[in-house]
Order: sequence, then C-alpha cells, then structure tokens
Amino acid sequence: MKSFIVNLVGLVGSWYMIDLTSENSLNSVFTPLLFTAFLISSVLWFIMKFGITQGSSTGGYFGSGDSGSFGGEDGGGSDSGC
Repeated sequence: MKSFIVNLVGLVGSWYMIDLTSENSLNSVFTPLLFTAFLISSVLWFIMKFGITQGSSTGGYFGSGDSGSFGGEDGGGSDSGC
C-alpha cells in the first residue's frame, strides 16, 4: 500500500509540474518523463496486486480453439466457390 501512495503522490506532483511550453528543461522534458515512469509503475502495481483474471486459464485473452480469423487458414480461393 505504501508503494501505491508513493506512485499516487508522484503522479499528482509530476502532473502539476508539467509545462511543455516552458523554457525550463525540468518542467518541459524531465517532468513528463517522470510522469510516464510513475504511470507505468502504477499500472504494473495494479497488475501485480490484482492480477490478470480474464476468462479461463487455458484460453488467455483470445480464447481457445481454432475458431478465430487467425486460425491458420490460408484465405485461398479453393473453398470460396468461385
């Protein structure tokens, strides 16, 4: 929980400091990079904390079986009835 609070404070603080039109390189270059790092860290924290429990364990995100459009078919014209 402490790491979530650190990420949240980092996100809010770096968001507040971002000024892309500033001549100061701290506000225009470093702070957006810092915000991006905190954002990625927060997303990874959520994934590690809650896990990815999407559907069944065998199919993953795309399901199981060969019923999709990427099922290994060649898309050729022999079965198309032309």
